[in-house]
Amino acid sequence: MLHSYQKPLKGNSVGIVFGSFAPLHQGHLDLIMQAKKENDGGCIVIVCGYNGDKGEPLMPHNKRYRYVREFFSDDDLVAVYAINDTEIGIDNYPNGWNGWMREFETIFAKAIDSDIPPRRVWYVGDEIYYNDLRDRSEDAVLVDRQATNPICATMIRDNPIAHWDKITFPFRRVFSTNILICGTASEGKSVMTADLGKYFNAPYSWEWARDYMKESCVSDWELDGTDYMAFLEGQYNLNKRLINSPGNHGVFFADSDALVTRMYAEYYAKDESCALTQAEFEKIAVMADELASKSKWDRIYLLCPHGVFVDDHERFMAHSGMKERQELFEILCANIKRSGNWDKVTILDGGYWNNFKKIVEDVKEIMRYGS
Repeated sequence: MLHSYQKPLKGNSVGIVFGSFAPLHQGHLDLIMQAKKENDGGCIVIVCGYNGDKGEPLMPHNKRYRYVREFFSDDDLVAVYAINDTEIGIDNYPNGWNGWMREFETIFAKAIDSDIPPRRVWYVGDEIYYNDLRDRSEDAVLVDRQATNPICATMIRDNPIAHWDKITFPFRRVFSTNILICGTASEGKSVMTADLGKYFNAPYSWEWARDYMKESCVSDWELDGTDYMAFLEGQYNLNKRLINSPGNHGVFFADSDALVTRMYAEYYAKDESCALTQAEFEKIAVMADELASKSKWDRIYLLCPHGVFVDDHERFMAHSGMKERQELFEILCANIKRSGNWDKVTILDGGYWNNFKKIVEDVKEIMRYGS
């Protein structure tokens, strides 16, 4: 892949670092920073891989290439390129060295802005690669990363939260354990989500639609297709922003998502007293399903209908009976199953404190052993 948004490198010598970067972590940065500082022309980083490699399914090669570029996007001394063995039709290492090096020569010519080719120095953390490069008469530096920074990508993939501080920022979104708390109205999910976020010092979202409705001075029965489309986009973007935030240390709690919005839209579209039409719902459903497919939930806690519906003068009391809430609950269950997330579901049918303790125990287990 010759796509790059970096300026060509200039200098008498250039460092080269290659790897799968699944994910890019602090140990890789030991190599890259050394290569960048010891060569006046900076460093070329090659994101290696092939279709079906160890980064999949979470981090396919093209996504790793994108995230590494993102990480170095403000650094003119690091130029990021990629070589995908499958795309260029070569065997995987070690049989594909000749084809790999031919592809690298093409990249090197593009990455350098100089009439006289600079000296190139490879920085590697594996003695096998070091010997292979030396056999090809390439200058190479063997860096003992494990001695100074004993971390590897396998350790991170096995238990990301335990090594969270070693994961570079763009890759953290891949490893975030995202937990959805959902149910029908007045089941305490908003309080539960906030309490869990505070307990674990983790980012948590709120029901974006409620803020929208307050600002717009609109009631449930007045909501139309445009409003529900706004709910879907607003909640998705809020959750995404919090997952990607620096405050995320490995766990994120969400109060709502597209599955919940779709539940309300489907039910309200059947009620003639509500503004939402069936034709509008069909469009909402398409967008909701699309956003649900883009959302990654590791655990879903589903609160069963119970107790007395609280009239806070904001909720639609026409749907406050146990019969209506049970119907909404069944729609939500169907939505989760349709999205392919039912295996992530834990149904909670106890009181608030027992439900809270159950989630806390599960999250502590994730933090201890990985998800």
